[in-house]
Amino acid sequence: MSHALIAGTVFVIAAAVSTGAMRPILAFAQRFSLFDMPEARRVHTVPIPRIGGLAIYFGFIIAIAISFMLPVLRFAEEIERILLLIVAATLVVAVMLFDDVFGVPPIPKLLFQIAAAGIVVFPRVRNEQAGIVIETFNVPFIDTVELPLTIAILFTLFWIVGMMNAVNWADGLDGLAGSVTLIAAVILFLHTYFRPPGDPQFTISLLAIALAGAIVGFLPWNWHPARIIMGDTGAMFLGFALATISVVGGAKIATALLALGVPILDMAWVILYRVINGRSPLYADRGHLHHRLLDAGLSQTQIVAVFAMLTAVFGTFALALPTREMKLFAMLGMGAVVLALVAALARRKSSGNEIDEIA
Repeated sequence: MSHALIAGTVFVIAAAVSTGAMRPILAFAQRFSLFDMPEARRVHTVPIPRIGGLAIYFGFIIAIAISFMLPVLRFAEEIERILLLIVAATLVVAVMLFDDVFGVPPIPKLLFQIAAAGIVVFPRVRNEQAGIVIETFNVPFIDTVELPLTIAILFTLFWIVGMMNAVNWADGLDGLAGSVTLIAAVILFLHTYFRPPGDPQFTISLLAIALAGAIVGFLPWNWHPARIIMGDTGAMFLGFALATISVVGGAKIATALLALGVPILDMAWVILYRVINGRSPLYADRGHLHHRLLDAGLSQTQIVAVFAMLTAVFGTFALALPTREMKLFAMLGMGAVVLALVAALARRKSSGNEIDEIA
């Protein structure tokens, strides 16, 4: 089988499993009243089933499992890292499903996130070929920087947990988190797919395309007006998967930062805004960029289109710009645009500052 056929097969399987799981998941959520209830900081006005993220997880896991049956050569280290990813992702989904159903306080939830990240990171301590750790990355105007192991482990933990929360915090409108992460997954796929024949990066690209397919299967159920939302189960899983996929085959930090720059910058701004206003950064309000754009009069569909466009544009920069210096300037440009928009919207009176759970 050609690389294109293998990648297409994995994508179709992930999408088919994800969309096929939606009806039973929706029926289960309705039967047991697993709803996201309307409240001041939420945008929906009726109860909506909230465990749709399970379908994304099933689509991804089953597609990856079937990919091992395809004629693809994988190295032992890569197989171990994929297994670590699956085990940790399963922990994320299990804990966040419990949170979606029963609720988990912010601090324990954060500790579970760190524990899941630790599953893929800490094997590096015993074996230099094990684990998923950011040990080297390219620094503009300098060169490749190699981090001491302790710093590399801490930095990777921060990267994974940060990405999980960035995606989760972006999950505030119908189709928003799914659209942004779909584009980011496609960008990561393209980053790793177009390599010379025999390059091990191709097998890493299957992780990204499986994630993209699983999101595609879910999104039609999540378009506005959504019939189901992904909940923390889906959002945290997506953030974890994107963070680890961007590292498992060699750090692609610049690519991930550009592709997910908008939700990452929004998270940074919201944390700063909450701290300045004397509130804990772990608790939710309506200070996010998508909330402010909604309060400014844009529709949910328009806001999702804006986020998707920015993600696609800067993700394309990550692929097309030839030097790390140019990518740095692109990041700075994106940061200036997004922060200027957020600062302008911050002057508007925000509605609702309820504090009830981790954002």
